[in-house]
Amino acid sequence: WYTYSNMRILFLSPTLGDAYGQERIVRDTNTLLRSNGHQTFFLADHLVGALPPCDASFTLPGLSEINSVSSPWKVFQTKKKLKQILREIDPDVIHLIDQFDARIMRLVSRLYPSLLTAHTVAPTCPSSQRFFPNGGGVCQFKSGWSCLKVHHQEGCLGHFKSVFHRAHALFEFKRKKQALKSFPVIGAISPYMERCLKSDGYSEDQILPVYNPVLVKTQAVLPLNPAPENLLVVASRLVTLKGIGSLLLCLNHLRDLSWTCWIFGDGPQREELQALTAKLNLTQRVLFKGKTGSLDIQRALLSAKALIQPNRGPEGFGMAAAEASALGVPVLGYDVPALNDLIASGENGLLVPLHPETGLSEIIREVLEKPELSKRLGENGPKKMERLFSPSQHLQQTMRAYLKCQEGFLELRSKPNGLKQFFQLSFVLTKLLGSDRSRQ
Repeated sequence: WYTYSNMRILFLSPTLGDAYGQERIVRDTNTLLRSNGHQTFFLADHLVGALPPCDASFTLPGLSEINSVSSPWKVFQTKKKLKQILREIDPDVIHLIDQFDARIMRLVSRLYPSLLTAHTVAPTCPSSQRFFPNGGGVCQFKSGWSCLKVHHQEGCLGHFKSVFHRAHALFEFKRKKQALKSFPVIGAISPYMERCLKSDGYSEDQILPVYNPVLVKTQAVLPLNPAPENLLVVASRLVTLKGIGSLLLCLNHLRDLSWTCWIFGDGPQREELQALTAKLNLTQRVLFKGKTGSLDIQRALLSAKALIQPNRGPEGFGMAAAEASALGVPVLGYDVPALNDLIASGENGLLVPLHPETGLSEIIREVLEKPELSKRLGENGPKKMERLFSPSQHLQQTMRAYLKCQEGFLELRSKPNGLKQFFQLSFVLTKLLGSDRSRQ
């Protein structure tokens, strides 16, 4: 029943289009699959921007909003519409880009071969971050109700309003985790995500590497002309996890050097970070560029001295760092996952321990003062990214995950159902008892 060629692949995600990092990966995966003769379909709660080329696309508003407190009627109606769409597509594989309510995930995995790509640490953490906001750092604890205790020390569930909201988030998290454990395959986008999933209790047989592809299109991209001297680039959401505040404090220690820092991205911390920039009197040297397209960032990177990734906690992958390295730009940051999967300190960038946080200023100074070091780190990047995260490897890993997903689905369907076995046994016993009575 399962097939390797001419597959019908359905991408299922809350959001599709041009929205965020993982949607960018879906576009690249879609391109690779279609160039190899496969058919692709999209189903999302809502679309943001234009979809990539596909055979058909569908929206099902409210799909990602279903949770344990949703009305039974709403759940019933959503599941009914979902089944209608699935019957119309009749996919060989359903590829989930994010988690949904446990009932939705169970439904699709029972009807068709289904897998999830873990683009973030969300399958292993109720806060979806594995980050300690109070002091910075990476959570190594196994997820569960013990997260409430860890929160009292580290504040990792602080974005939930109350104890009730935190308990509800944990309840939802555990329901989803239980549903995911029945999936034949969970794809890990980086070595860190593999380690993270395994240490949180997912089966080793279930986890397969499906590392993000690093595709950089530079044919139509020209560097800035003129370019600022010693340009430092940051491409990041402006949230606590990303450590932009720490970077600003580090840059304050480098006033004696000539540099300009451009920060691409937006987020809830923007006003706070701009206020800190003004307080440090760095407004002429640190410029907030806002949310922009990838081509603008590539133009800046082609003229940059370094990309700075000042994360105070983990990333699932770190696409900005990977693309900068693929372009031949050194990457500087703290030694946190998955940045330390992409960057080998001294090879294609420099990493320093999280504490003290001002240690980042030392490696920025080193790159600014030693052009030969910056050149060597940059030259090593493209070879490393091609070796670890080539598009051909991504396609091979994706197809392997799809095949294992189909095999696991068939194996599950071939196993006798417990309830079915009970009725079959009851039927046989009834027949035997009936024949004994007739003999008597």
